[in-house]
Amino acid sequence: MSTQQALEPKWYIIQTYVGFEEAVRKSLELKIKNLGLQDKILEIYIPTKKVTKLNSKGERQEKEQRIDPGYIYAKLLLDREVGYVIQNTSYISRIAGTGDVAIALDEGYVEKLKASLIEDENNVGDDTAMDYQLGDFVKVVDGPFRDMQGKVSGVDTKALKVEVLLTMFDRDTVVSLDVLQIKKMI
Repeated sequence: MSTQQALEPKWYIIQTYVGFEEAVRKSLELKIKNLGLQDKILEIYIPTKKVTKLNSKGERQEKEQRIDPGYIYAKLLLDREVGYVIQNTSYISRIAGTGDVAIALDEGYVEKLKASLIEDENNVGDDTAMDYQLGDFVKVVDGPFRDMQGKVSGVDTKALKVEVLLTMFDRDTVVSLDVLQIKKMI
């Protein structure tokens, strides 16, 4: 029995340039196909979750957000050939480990991560839950009033809007903001 047959595929973390995770995945998939490495590099995983954000027009938009920017997970049989292919792929810094030694993740780690993300996605009704009450102090985190602080003076749970009393030009002004535009101050 050769040493390669005795090896079990393990999950490793590959450090990439932030924002290039998808480009690295596509590049590795192309190399796997062209070099016939399907039996050595079994899976590439980029953990993401869905988040609701406001676009530039103030409209709600669902987007995929990376859980660990700058990192991808790969299930592989790490030998010289695979190590060489990974290290010589654009936008990859290294395989995570200590010094020059790559360290595999604990058995079941990635499966637990995947299950956790699926569970979170199924359990999240709306991450914009209306937990604001009259008199709460809030900070505006998005939009033209960003970084201003004010007091909640009205709540519309159906429209997911909050009226906030802001001081502008030495006058108190009530502004209607989307719940995604504010954060409760402690």
